Amino acid sequence: MIIENSKVINGGVMNLEYYPIRGRGPEGDKFQLARITDEQGNMYKGQYDQAKHFGSEQELKTYLSEMLNLPEAELSIKKMSL
Repeated sequence: MIIENSKVINGGVMNLEYYPIRGRGPEGDKFQLARITDEQGNMYKGQYDQAKHFGSEQELKTYLSEMLNLPEAELSIKKMSL
């Protein structure tokens, strides 16, 4: 896999891990991103809205694919295991 300007080329998949902060939103059922990182250690600091609340992992994946200008099919996300 080769990443160029936050894009995956040669038909690969970009793998991101994220660390959520749970209990957000009026009902406490949303989460925020505390951190994201890719396989090369890039953390994308300042590139995503840390105040944004997400209701699901799919909503997060859509947001990240738009942020990275990458089709959702070429993006894989999973929670960090700390």
